[in-house]
Amino acid sequence: LVKDFPEAIRACKDSSYNLYEILKIPGFSMLPGSETKLLHGLQNGASGIISAVTNVTYRLAIKVYDDFKNNREQTVNDKLCAVRKAFDDTGNLISALHSFKSVENENYKRLLPPLTLPSTEKQKELLNKLKELNFIPRKNIAA
Repeated sequence: LVKDFPEAIRACKDSSYNLYEILKIPGFSMLPGSETKLLHGLQNGASGIISAVTNVTYRLAIKVYDDFKNNREQTVNDKLCAVRKAFDDTGNLISALHSFKSVENENYKRLLPPLTLPSTEKQKELLNKLKELNFIPRKNIAA
């Protein structure tokens, strides 16, 4: 596909976390599917990541990316990985993201089956872990 459609096929998500290190095709990028693999992926030629969690971790991910590209010391990669792990620990990333975002906007509590919000206990665990990491959702407040 890369050969036949070079302008359309530019990258692929690697959720297995084993292709981005070994598959090298000119003009094509394998993108790890987790923040925990961003820095290692960049070091191995990936051009970034594809991750739903990056909808909320984008500031940290951008800092890791920019610091790598500018040969600066990594100052937030450990935090980025810890935040991702907190979401992973819930057992369902998408449900956990909705739970996290529902602190800002209650509409995020509405999920389509088969998804459900994590249990109240899991939601509290997630928010407590994120609070320890100083990664706290903010309620929408009118300026």
